[in-house]
Amino acid sequence: MKDRIQHLIDDKNLTPSRFADEVGLNRPAVSHILNGRNNPSMDALQKILKRFPEINGSWLITGEGSMYQFNIDRSSPTLFDENPINTPVGTVENEYAQDFRSKTPEKPIQQVDYQSLIPTRSRTVKVKKIAIFYTDNTYEEFIPAQKE
Repeated sequence: MKDRIQHLIDDKNLTPSRFADEVGLNRPAVSHILNGRNNPSMDALQKILKRFPEINGSWLITGEGSMYQFNIDRSSPTLFDENPINTPVGTVENEYAQDFRSKTPEKPIQQVDYQSLIPTRSRTVKVKKIAIFYTDNTYEEFIPAQKE
């Protein structure tokens, strides 16, 4: 069993210390298991399988079967329960691709007359005075010449 646990640690690219932390075991217990001093307890095996649900429990305990189980029991609710577990290939891509396709507008696009957006002023309104204020509290006034 220690070889299978070591294989799991290597497969997950973990150190024994990191494995102990992730599984919830104390580091000396993992060290004793890997050195062959102790066999893992039932509690240790349950913690390993809880942390790595994709691992085949039969393989971990007896060495029979493959390391990974492919039919994971998903009886507890998850975020993805409303979606089928085995979605046919391409379905998801096509589903989302429809959202990003360009659509033909329902109404024809009308040209905007930008000249109509510029406010029109009456020709009788004229500039009377322009005042410029400076930061030193001075100012200048400009009065346009009157055309007659």
